[in-house]
Amino acid sequence: MRNFILLVALAILSSSCISQKSLERKSDFKANLFQKESFEGLYENAVPEEEGNYSLWQDLYKNMSFKDQAFNADFTQVELELVSDKLLKANLYRRGRLEDSIELKGKIRSGYFVVDRKLTLIPLPIFYYQKELKTILGNDNEGNLVLVQGKMTEYVYFLSLFGGDRDTVTARYAKLD
Repeated sequence: MRNFILLVALAILSSSCISQKSLERKSDFKANLFQKESFEGLYENAVPEEEGNYSLWQDLYKNMSFKDQAFNADFTQVELELVSDKLLKANLYRRGRLEDSIELKGKIRSGYFVVDRKLTLIPLPIFYYQKELKTILGNDNEGNLVLVQGKMTEYVYFLSLFGGDRDTVTARYAKLD
C-alpha cells in the first residue's frame, strides 16, 4: 500500500500542468486589468473571422464536461455575470430567449477570471492517464472578451508506450452592449 501511495504521489508530482502564466504568454490578445463592470455583459457567441463552428458557449461548456457538445451558434449570444469573486454565471440566449445556463467556479487573478481547472487523473501501476483543461477570461482595450484555453492529454502504458497532445485556443469575442 505504501508503494502504491508513493507511486501515485510521484505520478502527480512528475506530471506537467497548464498554468495561467503559460496561457497568458500564448495569448494573441492582451487583457486589461480586471474590472467587473467591463467584464459583465452580452457577448457575440461566434468568432466571425474563424471558419468552422467555434463558439464562446462551447469553450465555456468544456469546463463542465470534456465531451464536445453538438451546437449551432447561429443567432446566439452569451451573457456573463460575475455572481461573486469566485463564481461566474454564463447564460446562452438564442434570438433573445434564454436557452441554457452554467456556473463556473474560479478566481480573479492578474487581470483575468481564471476558471478552476478540470482534471482527470488515473495513476495506476500499469497505466497512467492525465487530461486537463484550464481557461482564463479577460477584456481587451476595446471591451471585447479574451478567452485563452489550454488542453492537455498524456498517457503512459506499461512504461513503454507514451502519448498525448497539447493545444491552446485563443479567441476574442465582441461585446454587444
